[in-house]
Amino acid sequence: MGHIRLGRLPRTRKWDQVVSLLVAGRPAEEIAAASAAAAEAALRGAHSDAALGHAFWLITQIPFAARSSDFTVSLERLGMQAGPNPTLMAVVGSLTEAVDRHVARGGIRTDLGEMAQLAAAESLAAVAGQGLPSLFGPTPDDVKLAIGRLAAPNRFAALAREFFARLTTRYLDYFLSCEISNHVGPGRGLNSIDDHTAFNAALDQYCREASRIVEAFAGGWFSKTHFEGGITPEKARNFAYVSFKKIQNELRRRGAADA
Repeated sequence: MGHIRLGRLPRTRKWDQVVSLLVAGRPAEEIAAASAAAAEAALRGAHSDAALGHAFWLITQIPFAARSSDFTVSLERLGMQAGPNPTLMAVVGSLTEAVDRHVARGGIRTDLGEMAQLAAAESLAAVAGQGLPSLFGPTPDDVKLAIGRLAAPNRFAALAREFFARLTTRYLDYFLSCEISNHVGPGRGLNSIDDHTAFNAALDQYCREASRIVEAFAGGWFSKTHFEGGITPEKARNFAYVSFKKIQNELRRRGAADA
């Protein structure tokens, strides 16, 4: 997937406010909060987004597949072709391909869905990768064990937070990237490329802090839903939509507090 960019910001009062904050060189926290409010209308289709829902559902199921007696077969039942004795990268790659196939069967490809697909792949690689040995190359058993640990409620909560932090950062950058370059340079809101880099880092950190609200309840939802009939694609899609909305509200709340 390429780096997604809009041609220009939508011309609305809320986006005009975002531009004003950029011109004034306001902190990333305020700009993130204003962007979350301005982009709210674009979120309305998130609940029915085929790629977003399927990507999140897969990361709820892959840990259980890793705990089964035959990891490869369990992945195949999820529509994933990772091959025998899969590496972590093979699992991540098969997740991406499975989402592509799901959308091709009748969904609509959207920018938000592409962002979610990438966030799911990156999050699984990052969180599962933390449990792999670094001194020597991980064996297939190491990979299976590391991914299987994510079925523990606290570990899934960390995975969910990582997913939504990455998705939220990309979502806001999707809208901001076409405008922010107009405010970099001497005498502008961001005086230099270093300031631009620092702004991007601050935006990412702010989204990660806001995503803590998801981590607080994701583990309980994961455990309860699994044992009460299982996590269906519909349940996963509902959880993803509600979580994304909660993070938006948290960004706006934090922005108002920091203003």
